[in-house]
Amino acid sequence: MSATSCGSVVAALLVVLASLSVAPAGAAAAAGDTPLIAAVKQGDAVTVASRLAAGDDVNQAAPDGSTALHWATHGDNVALVATLLAAGAEATAINRYGVPPIVLAAENGNAAVLGALLEAGAEASYTTPDGETVLMTAARNGDAASIRVLLAAGADPDARDSFRGQTALMWAAARNNAAAVHALAERGADIHAKTARTEETTRRLFWAAEPTGFTALMFAARGGHLDAVRVLLDAGAELNDTLSDGRTVLIVAVANANWAVADYLLDRGAAPDQATAGWTALHQVVRSRRMNCCMGFPGPIPTGNVDSTDLLRKLIARGGDVNARMRINGMQDGQRNRLNRLGATPFFLASKSNDTEAMQVLLDAGADPLVPNADGTTALMVAAGVAVFNPGEDGGTEPAQEAEMLRAVTTLVELGHDVNAVNYRGETPLQGAAFRGANTVVQYLVDRGADLDARNDLGYSALGIALGFIYTDTYKQQTQTADLLRRLMTERGIPTEGEGHSIPGSVCVDCLTRADQYADRMKWEAELEAEFNAALDAEATR
Repeated sequence: MSATSCGSVVAALLVVLASLSVAPAGAAAAAGDTPLIAAVKQGDAVTVASRLAAGDDVNQAAPDGSTALHWATHGDNVALVATLLAAGAEATAINRYGVPPIVLAAENGNAAVLGALLEAGAEASYTTPDGETVLMTAARNGDAASIRVLLAAGADPDARDSFRGQTALMWAAARNNAAAVHALAERGADIHAKTARTEETTRRLFWAAEPTGFTALMFAARGGHLDAVRVLLDAGAELNDTLSDGRTVLIVAVANANWAVADYLLDRGAAPDQATAGWTALHQVVRSRRMNCCMGFPGPIPTGNVDSTDLLRKLIARGGDVNARMRINGMQDGQRNRLNRLGATPFFLASKSNDTEAMQVLLDAGADPLVPNADGTTALMVAAGVAVFNPGEDGGTEPAQEAEMLRAVTTLVELGHDVNAVNYRGETPLQGAAFRGANTVVQYLVDRGADLDARNDLGYSALGIALGFIYTDTYKQQTQTADLLRRLMTERGIPTEGEGHSIPGSVCVDCLTRADQYADRMKWEAELEAEFNAALDAEATR
């Protein structure tokens, strides 16, 4: 769950600001400008006064509907705004983009201009065609004085935009505008308000399953905004609140690598082991440390001055269970992953990405390295390459990371893992290393007794996998590993030809391109999840 802004900048406002693209002071007159508008653009108070005295229409608009008052407000010229209003300028004039001067004043964060416009009849509760209220604009800008002026004039602090149902407080929190957050909270904004799905949300969201229930604190945690987090918690925000999918404020912070915010949340009393989403913050720290690197999914960029390993240790010290097991498969990270994470411990996930540093921290804290996931896949299997989506696309699988992969595999074997263990698909650690193309790991596993002729449930050996096959609609091949496997098999008198030592080009492994294939997989996963959680619950009651 990488961070995004609380709400898009209003399209109408962007258009009008683009049309007002030159600086008002000294700006050149545009075609169609009235002499009065041209003088306002120049910031020429003398000419403005003379044009008004000569009887120029103060409300005559340019072709785009912008009046002299729009331009004076956009230019933050308090004196010209006062002059124009005194001459009868309409404070509620709207240009062709649906933008009145008060929106521009809120964008600038000018409380004095806002006050003057409101006194002249501007609407404190004005909402743009895109659903943004003037108060939201001021909150996004962050000027606390402007917010207080609007609230005093009757602006609704809890009005919601039409897209995600966000309030001005959420907008301020998402921008880390702590002063604006404080102003809204002290004037009665609902700090517990949550986003909710609307028809517009459903229509416009690319990912229809996006969770709801974001509070202002969630937005601040997601953005790594420590100042806003402090203000919200001081105002009484719910520290252990959850999204509609069960994710906590702490997990939202960790998912975005906002280590300092997560550290602070723990200091304020966040529950380190809350697993309402199906996994804990410890799982999430391990996952966020080494996300998939490619396919347009870079990992989150860490914020703050807290190291993730220190956060791991702090979570454990505050009661985080190093052997907690995931109760669902996915982590809502928007990334395809061949691995079924149901039943995974934090140590298992660290092994999957060959994160030897995190593995050691967890081991030092008492993690059990032998706990598999729910389908019998072991930490050694995933460390070696079983369930990798694509080499170089899963965290820890870049070719340059092979040395760390070997360290992870060596550690796991020394901790007691069986090099010939098989999972529900009959896959072995050696087959994973063959798929990944990690020759040092292949050699290490064979030296420790890995069966070179072991077959998975489809009947294929490590050699067959290395020689190449269609996987996820792409042909995968590791010729250097196939050469090594042939040599090792020949040295041991194992035939290198025959059924299972090559995979027909017509076979596509894990493609799930047909609806029935996908439906069958989802049905199996649902049954496994129900069975696993029932067993986990029964064990907990013993």
